[in-house]
Amino acid sequence: MALLVSLPGGNQAMAWILLLLMSAACLQAGNSAGSNRLNAFGVNQPANLSGVQGGSIEIPFSFYFPWELAEDPQMRIFWRWKNFHGEFIYNSTPPFIREHFKNRLILNWTQPQTSGVLRILDLKEKDQTVYFCRVFLNTREGIKFWQSINGTNLTINHAPRTTYSSPTSATSALTRTALTATEGKKSGKSQTLGLGTRVGLAVAAAVLLAGVLGLTVFLRWRRRKGQRTKAETPARDIIENPENVEPEGQYMNPKENPKDNNIVYASIARSSPASPGTPPCQPVHGNPQEETVYSIVKTK
Repeated sequence: MALLVSLPGGNQAMAWILLLLMSAACLQAGNSAGSNRLNAFGVNQPANLSGVQGGSIEIPFSFYFPWELAEDPQMRIFWRWKNFHGEFIYNSTPPFIREHFKNRLILNWTQPQTSGVLRILDLKEKDQTVYFCRVFLNTREGIKFWQSINGTNLTINHAPRTTYSSPTSATSALTRTALTATEGKKSGKSQTLGLGTRVGLAVAAAVLLAGVLGLTVFLRWRRRKGQRTKAETPARDIIENPENVEPEGQYMNPKENPKDNNIVYASIARSSPASPGTPPCQPVHGNPQEETVYSIVKTK
């Protein structure tokens, strides 16, 4: 790059002096920019994060520096909240956790890593604030420490409320939804299935009714048959065993044998026409009603 400067009167010596001054200024500016790049240090954090109350959140961080670490760098990580000069809530060395975050802070970082994660468990409404990471280490040039300027703004959202319905309502709603979906997708098939089901139920009912009626008729027939059997049994005994039936109006002595030497004894019974059921008695003289005597003789 060349710079041409012309002065009135052709004074070339003055032009060369000005050119040298400008070159020196450019070199100084370049050295200053390089020096700023070499001396850069800082902490990187996300500007905003959000979590749900009762849940957990992770705040990632990383840091950078230009110095050379000492043999024992003694690297430590600190965390502040609320503002740049706020209270410390966590120290890696010596170990420290603020009472509000007891058993709720976990730092996932080990020396000499230059990045890590701070995890906050069981988020509470009071945890909504700004968090700042601070770095402490020992270099060959001495102890250095710095922290994030803007930090991470954490927002806590309330957990969504769950509405519980009664089992009956939930079941009814689920049934209605399933039926609606089924009817919408397979309306024709559902109608055919419904008709077949109705026909099957009608046939089953008819068969059941016929069975009940048949059983009723059979039981009545058996009952009537039993009554007729009881009524006919005495008459059948009389017909089949006539010798065991004693004729009305006759009397026989069982001790006497009616058959003896071919002599046949006759049995005589007297009865009155007026009173056939009365036992035989002697005739009364002078009674206008006379008795008639009947005799039966059997011979061989």
